[in-house]
Amino acid sequence: MKQFILVFGLVFLVAQYAGAQQSFGGGGHLGLALSSFPDPLGEYYGIGFNFGGHSDYNIMKYVSVRMNVDYTIFSFDSKKFVDALAKKYNVQASDLKMEGLGINMFSFTMNGLGKIPTKTLVTPYGILGLGLHILSMSDPKVTYGTNDVTQTVGLGKDYGETAFGINFGAGAEFSFSGFKAFFEFKYVLVFTKEKSSGMFPITIGFGY
Repeated sequence: MKQFILVFGLVFLVAQYAGAQQSFGGGGHLGLALSSFPDPLGEYYGIGFNFGGHSDYNIMKYVSVRMNVDYTIFSFDSKKFVDALAKKYNVQASDLKMEGLGINMFSFTMNGLGKIPTKTLVTPYGILGLGLHILSMSDPKVTYGTNDVTQTVGLGKDYGETAFGINFGAGAEFSFSGFKAFFEFKYVLVFTKEKSSGMFPITIGFGY
């Protein structure tokens, strides 16, 4: 019984201390994202563009929960794909035309931030979280001369998908006069149906 009272008292004191430290913040962010999508199409994606907004719930001075809404765009390297098709089918690349397969991704994530106290304006932190990702791809179209050969080369339609994912990484926060800026690097793993997809967002953010 005494042990129970002691534990309860400690939990109560921690809760009271955390309550005194609680605060809210938010802002916007943008950056680049390096793709890591599964083959055979994964090799035709490179660097994408990412932007969005975030809100922070600071549970304690060095522990926060960050809610992110992100929009990420990846373009498809159609020239590289056409060159590969021309080599495979032994035709002139100039006779082939390719469009589509650009990726748009909406992401809603919840991340825990564990900050390292440094007693300076710069606070490093680690990130661990999970999220929901809504992916869509523009329909592909490949033509050889005037003929539509999209299905002949093995491409179809309906590439959209909604999937869960996890992410982890590290960053650094810079505080000044009630405002903050941060720089972070994450790995995002999305559990898509066939094979998992990944990306490496490199983000700069601003807020209060």
